[in-house]
Amino acid sequence: MPRSFALALVALAFASPAFAADGSPASDTAPERLLPPTTQFFVRWDGTTAHNEAYKKSIWGPVMAGPTGDSVRALVAMGPKLLGASVLADPLLDGKSPAELKTNLVDLKSAEKLIELIADKGVIVAGEVREPAPTIKGVGGALTGLLGGKLPSAAAILPDAQVIVIVPDVGDKAEVLYGSIRLLMRKGENQVEPFAANGRKGFRFVVPQEGAPPFPVHSAWWVEGKHFVFYTGTRPVETVMTEMTANAAKGGVTGHPLFQRALKTSEFETITRGFVDTGKVIGLAKSLAGPFVPGLKERLDGIGIGGLKAIVFTSGFDGKESRAVYEFDVPGERKGLAKALKNAPLGATDLPPMPPDVSRFSALRLDPASTYDAGLGLIEFLTMNEEFGVEDEVKKKGQADVIKARKDFMAREVDKFLGISMKDDLLPHLGDKFVVYQSPAEGLSVFGTVICVSCKDPAKVRAATDRIQRALEAIANSPIKVRKKMVKGVEVREFYARGFGVVTPTYAIVGEWLVVAAHPQAVQGMIFRAKGDLEQWKPDAETAKRLAKMPQDGCGLQFCNPKSTVQNLCCVGPLLVSTLGLRNQFSENNETDFDPIDVGIVPNGHELSRHLFPNLTVTRDDGKTIRVEVNESFSLPLEVLGVEPLIILSGLGLAF
Repeated sequence: MPRSFALALVALAFASPAFAADGSPASDTAPERLLPPTTQFFVRWDGTTAHNEAYKKSIWGPVMAGPTGDSVRALVAMGPKLLGASVLADPLLDGKSPAELKTNLVDLKSAEKLIELIADKGVIVAGEVREPAPTIKGVGGALTGLLGGKLPSAAAILPDAQVIVIVPDVGDKAEVLYGSIRLLMRKGENQVEPFAANGRKGFRFVVPQEGAPPFPVHSAWWVEGKHFVFYTGTRPVETVMTEMTANAAKGGVTGHPLFQRALKTSEFETITRGFVDTGKVIGLAKSLAGPFVPGLKERLDGIGIGGLKAIVFTSGFDGKESRAVYEFDVPGERKGLAKALKNAPLGATDLPPMPPDVSRFSALRLDPASTYDAGLGLIEFLTMNEEFGVEDEVKKKGQADVIKARKDFMAREVDKFLGISMKDDLLPHLGDKFVVYQSPAEGLSVFGTVICVSCKDPAKVRAATDRIQRALEAIANSPIKVRKKMVKGVEVREFYARGFGVVTPTYAIVGEWLVVAAHPQAVQGMIFRAKGDLEQWKPDAETAKRLAKMPQDGCGLQFCNPKSTVQNLCCVGPLLVSTLGLRNQFSENNETDFDPIDVGIVPNGHELSRHLFPNLTVTRDDGKTIRVEVNESFSLPLEVLGVEPLIILSGLGLAF
């Protein structure tokens, strides 16, 4: 499961010598004590100072000590410089007073210290949604309004919601945060005013009268004890302050079972930890939105989300490795997506013959029938507002029957479209191993994705795919030409059509595997490796040693080599940076304004990637909790999909 360490990377640019972290969860002054005991979402990142030695021992130690570290520090330093050009030059051109320019300059100096402060102190983010709390005045007003023919206001029926951000132990450095927020608000032309309440002084956002939402929104920031607090939510700030005092007396969120569990989940030095009380969140969604969305409860339960009771996560460092653990509690009877996962061991020896240069792969044990049913349920959920024409026949029986009728309709339509019975002709003959991989030598990024599904009865799977092929040819809007080729005794089928664009869908039954790819070359490579003509992937000595230390009872295995991702980004980075610089900083009327962005801040791909090693993830399932364990060097969101070229192309498109 890929994670982004961008925040840690930036923070390392300002990492200072280590000292003991102040305010443990058991401390009377711990910031967690300010949060409600009923908090539903919580995450804390400790910052770099408290774990400076762990950072140094990880791969980030040598990375940040070398040229890449210089590049990161230069990149971070560019932010205030670019911001200063607008907050100082623009007001000057608009004729603003010297006093306002001076204020902007002071706040800009604060913004320059913001990242360093967050890196030193860390940050906490917490949130909660509560059912509307009725008051005698509110109930009386609603009844009076109803008697007069007026519906209750939105504020009377909407739940209470809040998000709280805490920067611990800021002390006398709170002005850094105050100034940064003022600068941000001023840049967005938002009005801020000082306030005093319950013995505290702070600032709050003034909601404009024009375009104001139909429900109350409050945003304010102040220092609570020695912690900086930013609050936004539906309740008045004074109420939140009073509650924080009561929370501190009761221990705040430190007594929450999921909070306590997050402290004990990992066997490595934890730097980030948190939880989501999904049982409460989903329960609220059912009770609050259920009356207005018929069938919501049944649908949430049907796709498996209703059975998800909690998510607990931690991350940190263990020597050179970045470690993370995600636990998804799904006790009781499983439905939908949660039922698709099959609890059976899956290791490196269970994989298909992949290329030796495979850059990433994901392998899971999945029950074919349950996976197909979960897919239908998810589509039904996403299209709940669309009528399929079968609802009226069973509407009187209840929402569960309506949902079943809609899923049955979709299943019939799929069978009609494919020309087979999925549940009879294909799914029973598929195995439970599902593998997706990419190899740079066999396809460009996502276009080189290969899907492999194991087969219990390859002959019957081949017969089913033959019928699917004939059905597709019969219903296609444009001509489809199918070319059959024999490769080392294996029949390969290639599909050509104008509507397929640059891809040529290809499939074959190779041994026990149904192999599907966007181009013939990837399927051919699978055949050559299965016949022993080409080398297969196998973990190198170091990766094999790391795999041996990881749990062997996992039902999922993921591998990703971040070197390819980093090298791709570093290779195209100068082009992207140069393009952005030309667009944003070149004036055709006055060439003396030409001030290009420093392309040299993009790290050298080889220098950065030499520190990296493969990311490994194991998924386990004990019947109650799905546990995902990550051991990695560096990863980006969605990296396992190989989407970095698409990200680059999107950036270039925005630049032009």
